[in-house]
Amino acid sequence: MSGAALVAALREVRRFARGVLGSDAYDRYLHHHRITGCTHPPLTEREFWRAKYAEQDANPGARCC
Repeated sequence: MSGAALVAALREVRRFARGVLGSDAYDRYLHHHRITGCTHPPLTEREFWRAKYAEQDANPGARCC
C-alpha cells in the first residue's frame, strides 16, 4: 500500500469513527447552517455543545447509559 493510499485509508477510518462517536456533530451543524442560508451567525463550538448537552438532558430519549 502506498503512502498516499495509507493516508487516505486512515482519513476514512477517522471520519467513520467521528461519525459513530458523534464528534462530527458541530461540523455537520456548520455545513447545514451554510447550505440552508441561515441569516443569523452560527453558534460557536462551545455554544453548540452546551446547547446539545442541555437538549439531551432535557429530553433524554433512548440512550444506552
